Amino acid sequence: MGTLTQLFNGYGYKPYFVEGDTPKPMHQLMAATLDTINRRDQAIQEDARSRGIKTRPVWPMIVMRTPKGWTGPKVVDGKPVEGTWRAHQVPVTDLSTKPGHLRFWKTG
Repeated sequence: MGTLTQLFNGYGYKPYFVEGDTPKPMHQLMAATLDTINRRDQAIQEDARSRGIKTRPVWPMIVMRTPKGWTGPKVVDGKPVEGTWRAHQVPVTDLSTKPGHLRFWKTG
């Protein structure tokens, strides 16, 4: 059992880890994890309603691990963004003086 798992167990939670760096599998993993957690929540609530609350329930929680900026631009002006400190900044600026930056805002 990892240290982070032990920490959250000590806080009284049951952690579920959703980890990855590819959006489509991550969406599937998150959906499956939410289904699991929803069933666990319902079981806790049903037990409390039928037998009363005898002890504090161990509620589930999600720990999501992804690269910094993983759904944004990977590189801007030749500088890496994803996985770097730049992902915490506004990586695409100066739209009036750098029209090439507009390509990052196109959707679809």
